[in-house]
Amino acid sequence: MNKPRRGDRDLIKAMNRNLILNILRRQGPLSRTQLTEISGLSVGAISQITSDLLDEQWIVEIGEGDYTGGRRQMMLRLNPTAGYVVGLKLMENRIVGAVTDLEATVLKYFEGRATSDHTPIVVSAALAHAVERALSDIDIPRDRVLGVGIGLAGVIDCAAGIVRYSSFFQWRDVPLAELLAARLNLPVHLENDVNTLTITEQLFGPGHDVPNFAVVTVGRGVGMGIVLNYQLYQGIHGGAGELGHITIDPDGPLCNCGKRGCLEALAADAAVLRGVELALAKGAQSCIALPPTIEEVVQAAEQGDPLAQETLAQAGYYLGMGLAVVVNTLSPSLIIISGEGVTAGEHRLRPMFQAMREHSFDGLLDNVQIMVKPTDDQTWARGAAGLVVGKVFESPLIKEREVTERINIS
Repeated sequence: MNKPRRGDRDLIKAMNRNLILNILRRQGPLSRTQLTEISGLSVGAISQITSDLLDEQWIVEIGEGDYTGGRRQMMLRLNPTAGYVVGLKLMENRIVGAVTDLEATVLKYFEGRATSDHTPIVVSAALAHAVERALSDIDIPRDRVLGVGIGLAGVIDCAAGIVRYSSFFQWRDVPLAELLAARLNLPVHLENDVNTLTITEQLFGPGHDVPNFAVVTVGRGVGMGIVLNYQLYQGIHGGAGELGHITIDPDGPLCNCGKRGCLEALAADAAVLRGVELALAKGAQSCIALPPTIEEVVQAAEQGDPLAQETLAQAGYYLGMGLAVVVNTLSPSLIIISGEGVTAGEHRLRPMFQAMREHSFDGLLDNVQIMVKPTDDQTWARGAAGLVVGKVFESPLIKEREVTERINIS
C-alpha cells in the first residue's frame, strides 16, 4: 500500500483544523469531548488541533461548562480577535468601509467621496488610502489584518479578482484585486456587492444553515445573490444573479445596460424618480418639487400624495414580478429582500407581494419565507468584510482548487 505523500498529510491536517474552527464558529462554545463527537475525529487529533489553535490564539478557553456528571469540561470558543478584516463598498461617487473582527462586529466604520476619475489606477489608489487611514485610526497590529474585501455592482470574476464588467465605471476586465493588493501588501478579495451581503447573511444572519435561499436588493439597482445547497452560486465568471437585467417589458424604458424594459429600469429607485419627473412634466399635481429625491418621494407618499403613492406602487409591482421569477426558477425556502429601496415601506412592498402572488406558479410561494431587511451603507461595508471572513474559514480543498485555476488561467 502506498504511504500518503507529505502534501496529502498536510492537506488532511489543514482540513481537520478547518473543520474544528468551523464547528466552533457555528456551534461554540464546545468542550473537547463535544468536538470529538461532532467532528468524528479521534481524541488525540482533537487534543493536538485544539492545543495548536490555543497556542496561535485562534481559539480561547472560557471556563468550565455546566456540570453533567463526571469531570467538568473546559469550554472552547473561536477568538473573534484572532484576526481582523476590512470591507469596502465601491460606488460611483462614494466609498464606504468597515474594519471588523471575525464575527463581523464593526470596530470602525468610515466613508468618503470617491474620485471623479474612474480609471482603475486612480480608484485603487483611493481605496488603498481609505484602508490605510482607517487602520491607522484604530489600534490593530498590521500582521493581524487578514485581508480586504471589495463589493461593487457588476459582473465579478472573484476567483481571478477581475471586474469583468461594470456599467457604473464602464470597466471591462479590470484586475482590481491585484491593483489594490500591490498597494496594501494584503490579500484582497473581490465580489459582486449583493453576493457579499449574501455571504454575510449565510455566515451571521437568517441564511445560517439554510440550504437554498436568495438575497434580492433594490435601491440604486436590482441585484440578487443565490445560495444553492449551502454554496454561493456565481455562474460562469460571476455572472449569476443579474436579476435586474431580465426583460419585463421589451418596449419599456432604456436601462443603463443599454437594453429596454429591464427589471432595474422599471423597479429601482431611478425608475421611481423618472416616473415622478415624467408625470410632473405632463402637469400632474403633487407636493414633490423638481428634481426629486427618493427620500422626498417616500415622505410625500406617507403624507398621502397620490403621485408618490402610485409611482412607488408601480415600481413595487414590477419588483414583485421579478421576485416571482426567482420563486418559479429557484423555489428557495427563504428570500431576503434588502437594500435601501425597501425603506419605502408598504407603498412599495404591498404591491410587490401582490405581484408575487399573481405571478408565482401555483403553490410554489406557499412555503417560501419572505424577510424584508432594510440595508444602510454600514451593512454593505460589513458585507464586504464578511467576504473575507468567509475566505478565512473556507475549506482548504476550495482554496487549492482556486490556486490551480489561477495557474491554469495564467
